[in-house]
Amino acid sequence: MSRPVKEVLVVGRDAAAWLAALGLHRAYSGAGVRVRIVELPSLLTPADAYAAVPALGGLHRLLGLEEMDVLAAAAGLPVLGQRFANWSRAKAPFMHGYDTQRVGINDIDLIQYWVKARSEGLNVELEDFSLASAAAKQGRSPLEGDGARPEVPVSPGYHLDARGYVDLLRRQALAAGLEARSGAMRSVERDGDRIVSVTLEDGLRIEADLFIDASGPEAAVAGDAPSAGFESWRGWFGANRMLTATAKALKPLPAYAQIVAFEAGWIGLHPLRDRTALTVVYDASVMSDRAVLDAIPVLTGLSLEGEASVEPFEAGVRPAWAGNCVALGAAAAALEPLDAVQLHLVHMGLSLLIGLFPVDAVAMPEAEAFNAGFASHVRNVRDFQLAHYVLNRRFDERFWDRARDVDPPESLKTRLRLFAARGLVATFDDESFQEQNWIAVLVGHGLIPADYDPLVEAVPEGEQIDRFRSLLGRIAEEVRAMPLMDAAFGRAG
Repeated sequence: MSRPVKEVLVVGRDAAAWLAALGLHRAYSGAGVRVRIVELPSLLTPADAYAAVPALGGLHRLLGLEEMDVLAAAAGLPVLGQRFANWSRAKAPFMHGYDTQRVGINDIDLIQYWVKARSEGLNVELEDFSLASAAAKQGRSPLEGDGARPEVPVSPGYHLDARGYVDLLRRQALAAGLEARSGAMRSVERDGDRIVSVTLEDGLRIEADLFIDASGPEAAVAGDAPSAGFESWRGWFGANRMLTATAKALKPLPAYAQIVAFEAGWIGLHPLRDRTALTVVYDASVMSDRAVLDAIPVLTGLSLEGEASVEPFEAGVRPAWAGNCVALGAAAAALEPLDAVQLHLVHMGLSLLIGLFPVDAVAMPEAEAFNAGFASHVRNVRDFQLAHYVLNRRFDERFWDRARDVDPPESLKTRLRLFAARGLVATFDDESFQEQNWIAVLVGHGLIPADYDPLVEAVPEGEQIDRFRSLLGRIAEEVRAMPLMDAAFGRAG
């Protein structure tokens, strides 16, 4: 006999657990659904930070979190993009800016006109037509110090101290009336793919209709399900280690993250108000942990403070919803923290689950649609990340030669072929990154289209030049109107 879902148990840790619990509580407590959380011991260290894409701001609003409260609690900064350096030996660094609007002339993307003008001698980089990139390079903030937003078409990403952010989420959830308990897990009682109960180390046995695994890579609840096979992407991503560390705050405060390629992988510098969070993703067969630690000051010009932590890493995905258990975040998919997608995996899964919340505690046919949608989202993000590697131009280095020579997924091949031919971005269902994001990254790595839309020829050349000048002039004015990051957020540093 069918019955509705009335009891939800979130088992997990850190941001994934609290985002899931708070999101489901706010969405369904009014419908009589009881959401509880078992908070497992944290895996966070003082060095850990979350880098997030602009979409996180929308999730915060749904959760009742004020932007400035988040930034204050997590010593955070609103940032305008990511700067990629040393991914090519010959090419200058480039910026992937967080613009919210596609720029065009007569409803045709600007890149089509830029490709034509470039072939005729234009010496202006495409990123110079990006407001977010121009503002980031000049150290401008997308927010005033009091939280006001200049009226410009950019949306901030975020750098957040992980422990401070989790503390804020926990306080928000408890204040909302969510039931919580802390402890380690002893066992999971199953009936096939379905979970009957979980038992904590203190002997407490908890039953629920729906279980949420937000425990991170170990997938403490979902990982032992009969259908929980992990699909490894090691054949595409060669890195197998991840190191986190911290250094002094950068002065003046940058408005972007710096992603620097080196012999064995890449290192991300994510500025916070009071420190700089460092994340290194690398292949330990190329450089040992010790060698990477020794190389960080040389690569970044920063001396490490405190202890660094190192953990194994393998990119891949597993079926996120099996039986009556849904895995969210790193329990469902493991992606590099490249392109600030750590929290985005949680956001994607949570949004899908809220939209496909089961109406029957036994049948749960929603799982099939959820798994298809989540897998599609994750694979699109995977392709976006993989494009960085495939397009690298670091030659005669084992890690980077292999990354460039790997046979990529057909979906990425399709995107690269179409863009290389005529500057069009193939967009599929369930995209996280939009056309302007793909264009910034593909052109930034040196993939210049061979041709352009023939409709460009319908616009007189003089008009095109005037539009270019007008756009650059407007960007300069809008950048000047934005506050400096140091003036808005540097006082606490």
